[in-house]
Amino acid sequence: MDGSGDFIPAYSGTPPQSADTRRNGLAVASLALGVVSLFTCGLLGVGAIAGCILGIVALSKIRKYPAEFTGTGFAIAGIVTSLVSFVPGLIAAIAIPNLLASQQYARERAALFEVKAICRAQLQYSSGKGKGRYADLQTLGAEGLIDAGLASGEAGGYQFKAEPLNQAGMPPMFDVTAKPVQTGRFGTGNRSFYSNETYLIYEAEGGKPPSTTLKDRVPKNGRYAGDGGLVTGID
Repeated sequence: MDGSGDFIPAYSGTPPQSADTRRNGLAVASLALGVVSLFTCGLLGVGAIAGCILGIVALSKIRKYPAEFTGTGFAIAGIVTSLVSFVPGLIAAIAIPNLLASQQYARERAALFEVKAICRAQLQYSSGKGKGRYADLQTLGAEGLIDAGLASGEAGGYQFKAEPLNQAGMPPMFDVTAKPVQTGRFGTGNRSFYSNETYLIYEAEGGKPPSTTLKDRVPKNGRYAGDGGLVTGID
């Protein structure tokens, strides 16, 4: 017996790619996406969702074919990191709109007080150098009755205007307006303001201030917001 029947030649070819390699690719990809998502707020959510899906698919294969697939740790880590990456994004989604709204409200309140300051300056100017008449912002600024920033016509994300009105046969009057440079969620404000020689302040939603006529000094397109601080103040 020469044993030739027992001879097995050595295999010299390249073995086919195993299912295990494909499984590891899913699990590793899930973990990679999860890690990257941790530093990018979930890649705007897309990366975190993809990481979770890949991890779940990898776990499903591992549980269904435990003899062929391994790498549970990679898959679980990918799912966990992907889910955790949602937390900063969720916090930002809640905090940023509230922060923007708070900033807008602060600018709106500041604009209201600037209108109040202009009204006071008009009263001081009229009682002194103006001899009963009123002035524009530049003149009020030159007289030191308002600060230079406000006298320039733009401050704190708002545009301001003071216009003296001198009509024959009518007493001196003035209009003061304040409107946000930009409105909307990411704007500098969403309220506009108006006042005049009555020293009453009115407001309106959006970027168009209330307005009046020479004969009717109460605006029809605005609501009362305060008395300019000259009598009872603005809370």
